[in-house]
Amino acid sequence: MVFDVLSLQTASSLVILVSAVMYLLDTLMLRDALPGRLWAAAYLSGVFSAVCYLVWIAVPGAFVAVALGNGAFVAATAFFWLGSAAFNGRSLRIPAVMTSAALVVVVVVALVEGAWAGDWAGAIPLFLANALFALLGAIETRRGAISRRWSSAGLSVVLGIEAVWFFVRTIVFLAQGPDSTVFLTYFGTSVSALLTMALVVAAVVVTSVLRTNESALRGNPETRQLVVDRNGVLLRESFGAVLTILVARARAAGEDLCVIGVRVDDLRRVATAFGPEEAEEMARAFRASVRRHAPTMALVGEADASGLSIAFSTALATDHHRLVRALHERLVADLSDLGTSVVPVVGIGVALASTDGADGPTLIDRADSRASRAALTGEQPFGLPGD
Repeated sequence: MVFDVLSLQTASSLVILVSAVMYLLDTLMLRDALPGRLWAAAYLSGVFSAVCYLVWIAVPGAFVAVALGNGAFVAATAFFWLGSAAFNGRSLRIPAVMTSAALVVVVVVALVEGAWAGDWAGAIPLFLANALFALLGAIETRRGAISRRWSSAGLSVVLGIEAVWFFVRTIVFLAQGPDSTVFLTYFGTSVSALLTMALVVAAVVVTSVLRTNESALRGNPETRQLVVDRNGVLLRESFGAVLTILVARARAAGEDLCVIGVRVDDLRRVATAFGPEEAEEMARAFRASVRRHAPTMALVGEADASGLSIAFSTALATDHHRLVRALHERLVADLSDLGTSVVPVVGIGVALASTDGADGPTLIDRADSRASRAALTGEQPFGLPGD
């Protein structure tokens, strides 16, 4: 059975439209966060692109529709990248500028070439921009928070296939032209429509799962999902959100909130001097020791790859010097017992809500900064404010 281009493009458009409608309805019901809204924009761009290409097929010579369709197609791919970057909490300023510049180039080139290039006006910028943004999206899904969701592998595969296909399509287009047998057989509009249908169906399933994970517990805007690693250590964003809540509760109860930052800043030098295995052993022992010696009801969270934080409520008159000194001695003893080539310097710093403010992330940063300074200098004032 042989399908004509109009039939395939119509089928592709229907698949994109149904997928977009389903995703957008879920987005509205879940009051989605930024990643979900950006992925929704990707599906909207895909719908607009499909409509433009239908106009191009139905009205020969409508190169304006081709230009707009090309821009929308690139925007759809770029929004998948932007959504993944937002999921990872990265700044979108530079990616947004890159996306805007690419869209302008793709549309303008298609308009300039439209009068004489016909159906393939602006093809090269279209192919290369899609390959670039798909590659960036595939890389982003293998980094940060999104990479820890098993379902993100599906989006990586979808974007990876798109990147490779458009890159090879560009090479064949330049080497043999759009009318060659190889291009028409493997990289023509019909093949593109079939591939689009398959990838869109896969993408809508994957992004729906990712969006559900990211948006869990967001039935109202005041709730957030907390993320912990398998050892019970809260990831930094979750840790900061919890601290902000606990500060308010502690203040209402006439208590203080203490955040202890603990750092081992020698690990990179240990890895260089004695090998990554020894540094990794120290890192595991360090994390285990912090969890072991933290107060029973304390929260333990990440500051970054080399630092942890411990948070707990205390009475305003508590002697933090004694508590922090005892913690430091136990951590150093545990690391000394490893029998490694060198015992890393442990730095400790303390931030108190009563003196450092009620914002969770700020408390983490101040405690971690004091711990980093202690680890760097080797001097242990135990980071109490004013020391």
